[in-house]
Amino acid sequence: MTERAARNALVAILILFLGLGSAYALTTPTLEAPDEIYHYEYVRALVTTGRPPVLEQGEGRGFGHHAPLYYAYAAVVSLWVDDTDWPAWSERHNPFFGYQFGEVGRDNKNLYLHPESDAFRQSSTWLGIRVVRLASVVLGAVTVWVTFRVGREVYPERPEIGVGAAGLAAFIPEYLFISGAVNDDNGATLFGALAIWAMMRMVRRGATRRRAAGLGLALGMGWLSKLTVVALLPAAGLALAAVAWRERSWRKLLILALVTFGVAAVLIGPWLVRQTVLYGDPTGTSREMSEWGLREDPVTLANLGPDLYWLRTSFWGRLGYNQIPLSGWIYTFLDVATALAIVGLGRLLVSRLSASEGLLRSRSSGVFSTVRGLQLTILASSVLLTFGPMLVRRFLRPMPNFGRYLFPVLPAIALLMITGLSAWFPRRLHTYVAVAVTVAMLGLGIAALTCFLAPAYARPPIFESGDAVAPTHRLNRTYLEDGEPLARLLGYDLDHEAVEPGESLEATFYWEALARTDANYVLFAQLFGREGGKVGQRDTYPGLGHYPTSFWEPGQVIVDAVPIPVSADAAAPSRLRFDAGLYKRGNGRLPVVDTNMDPVADATIGWLKLSQAVDPPPPTVRKDYRLDPVARLVGYDLEHGSQTVGLALHWSCQAPTDRNYIVFVHLLDSKASLVAQADGPPINGDYPTSYWATGETIVDPHVLDVAHMDPGTYRIQVGLYLLEGGERLPVKTRTGERLPNDAIPLAEVALP
Repeated sequence: MTERAARNALVAILILFLGLGSAYALTTPTLEAPDEIYHYEYVRALVTTGRPPVLEQGEGRGFGHHAPLYYAYAAVVSLWVDDTDWPAWSERHNPFFGYQFGEVGRDNKNLYLHPESDAFRQSSTWLGIRVVRLASVVLGAVTVWVTFRVGREVYPERPEIGVGAAGLAAFIPEYLFISGAVNDDNGATLFGALAIWAMMRMVRRGATRRRAAGLGLALGMGWLSKLTVVALLPAAGLALAAVAWRERSWRKLLILALVTFGVAAVLIGPWLVRQTVLYGDPTGTSREMSEWGLREDPVTLANLGPDLYWLRTSFWGRLGYNQIPLSGWIYTFLDVATALAIVGLGRLLVSRLSASEGLLRSRSSGVFSTVRGLQLTILASSVLLTFGPMLVRRFLRPMPNFGRYLFPVLPAIALLMITGLSAWFPRRLHTYVAVAVTVAMLGLGIAALTCFLAPAYARPPIFESGDAVAPTHRLNRTYLEDGEPLARLLGYDLDHEAVEPGESLEATFYWEALARTDANYVLFAQLFGREGGKVGQRDTYPGLGHYPTSFWEPGQVIVDAVPIPVSADAAAPSRLRFDAGLYKRGNGRLPVVDTNMDPVADATIGWLKLSQAVDPPPPTVRKDYRLDPVARLVGYDLEHGSQTVGLALHWSCQAPTDRNYIVFVHLLDSKASLVAQADGPPINGDYPTSYWATGETIVDPHVLDVAHMDPGTYRIQVGLYLLEGGERLPVKTRTGERLPNDAIPLAEVALP
């Protein structure tokens, strides 16, 4: 790639980054980026008071202990924006936020409720947040440019490497997202990148006091942005040592170190004094721990897997408050790419050690090979050293580390990855590698925005008339607020009329708003199985948290699809009772009336089926009787004692029926007289025959009370009949012979 082509490619990357980063900034709802409420609160404190806030003991969470530089920048760019509606946001918290935190989708992904007024020209907070976000995107673009410059310092004769590093870094979804957020990581990332660039320049071009002062300036400004930059201090020492080693001058090392760390100390010193006076330590960590909470359990090896998963996924992209992941296959693809890059770097190292001329060696001069080797070593060390503070933090805080904590060394990560990936291809193909990586990451950045971030905050479909919808299960229930109609449930759909334990049932409710309300009522949806036990429940604001009742306008029809998880240990098969309605948190359910304005006593809106995931074990005793056209009796299990006889009948459904048959279980004495019986619908009424499916096997328990019986031998007869009229289903043997009285002579029982 030529210099001109590289410059053009960089310009294209920067333009695309600015456009895509701005799209992230505008798409993410207000305060829906990590801790954005605390970051923006800090900014507003600077605007209104002119000084950083203080994290007071006992006043709860806040970022008053954070370094001020990024916030000062944000305050300057948003100085002209007022904060008239800022206090209202504390009342807009979504209590159901975090449901299925790590799942892809839109189910309560919003931490806050976003009314129509959360929009341009209607909300000063909306405007202020977007102004700071867009200003942060500019910082992100500068970081991308610095990443390119780092690549040019390490590979001056190979501009395509710098282009590839810039393209990879620019379009990481998490980097785009954080760049478009109010977050002090943006300041730390920029100054961390500048510090790395200064190190690479010193190693490549030689160290001067001016360059050492520039490195110290970047380190100091980085510390004043966020404490995560502290890991670059030892990396800077390593860079200075590398320069001194090359020049064989330890005196120069001392001078350079004094200049570098002296400049940084001059910048950092006053802030450290302030922190020590306020919080008792120069970092403010002690106050952070007291207000945000300490880790209660010790870190163990069992935490390693989840921590690494969290770190790598949140580095590439866990959007929102980290509750909007990408699809699993995307992480797998990125893991493979990372592994290939690491192995590629290993191949380069082996080639350097085993041959006089390797892939890291410049074709023009052996000096460049030595310089580049030092540079790559420093880059790799800076990445590894960044894990030090993260490890300390993991022992102190209950939350795992976020991938964005690695962003101060993003140029190092991007350049090492491009170097490792390029190692798998001949030099003539490296331009194509850089372009392919850039295009792939651009596609990922666009997909993360359009397929994951934006849909996660989407409102449900809304229609202007009930005529526009046609629910499968029609209802007409009106819910009352203070005796007046508030909303009407027109009906619902189910994605399946039968569900298995451990699955999720999606119910789509069709609500018609009849009046405005200031209250946010909770939609409840419940499933009840055998013996009335609850086997599934969802509580959420309508629209999965995105369109609560306080947003509803009269005449609107809201189509609200709600997934309801079914307990994995729910007893199946069973008929499920489906209840749904509205209630206010801390109060009871809203009263319901029908079309005649008569009260509806219960919340049941329908029934469905809970299917068994696996076939039951075979019966102890096998039989083959046909009860045409509905069922076969394929066997039974029998247990008896002195008080009861337990019988489990194994039915096999032959054909579906819309009629509900009763099972009769009769105990006859030697004179064929009925002495005990256990009649009833299958499974104690929890699984009527109208729910049976062809080929399904149903284990149907019955208990006969024999406590009053005289000793002797008794016969058990079973069959099916209709409650209305007592008509029995005909019973035939395998050969087609119809049995007398349509009763199956099942077994004999000897009672002591």
